[in-house]
Amino acid sequence: MPAAYRAYERALRAAHEEEARRKFSTVRYEARLLAANKALEERAQRRYDMPIAKLQLEVVALEKQVESCRAQLSNFERPFRDEYQLLEAEMALLGERRRQAYAEKDAAAIDAVNAEIAELQKRTNAVRNDLSVQTDLRSQGLTPEKLRRTVQRCEARLQAIADEQEGLRREKTNYLNHSPDRAEIDAIERDMLALERRHIQFLRDFDAPAERRRREREHEQAWLNGA
Repeated sequence: MPAAYRAYERALRAAHEEEARRKFSTVRYEARLLAANKALEERAQRRYDMPIAKLQLEVVALEKQVESCRAQLSNFERPFRDEYQLLEAEMALLGERRRQAYAEKDAAAIDAVNAEIAELQKRTNAVRNDLSVQTDLRSQGLTPEKLRRTVQRCEARLQAIADEQEGLRREKTNYLNHSPDRAEIDAIERDMLALERRHIQFLRDFDAPAERRRREREHEQAWLNGA
């Protein structure tokens, strides 16, 4: 009875697969593996990530120092004399325009030139303030040469930190992949792999010729007895 046997075969296969799921479940291994990986990662973080983070704080401080030194260098290198000469030339031209505007009693021209003079005075005051910064820097004993040396030292240290951080990252990768501390993880993975192989073989055994013949005989006998 082929139709009856196919239904019988489907039921047995479903039962066989359900037994395989129970017998070869990896849930316990997965939980242990997750815990072992977490413990290894935490050890790696303490050993490598924390020193890397500490170095990164130094990087932030050094970068700010470099930025400050370069801003101060820019102030030292700024051509204040040339800027003052240009501002004075502009003021002379505006002064002449204002005299002409007042002479002509041109209210619109007077307002316009006075507005330009006010804007020029703001620019002049800004230049004076910037120059006063340079004066303050010199009073602190700072010079362009000292600032350049500071930048060089900071940049050298930044490069050394970058190399040190890269070395720590390589060490962390090696630790996670090859450290004796991951022996437990390797053992769990081996056990899981062995269990998975047994699981696959158990499923294949259902379709082994001898098993198939046995089921056919059992079904035939049951059918005959039922008949």
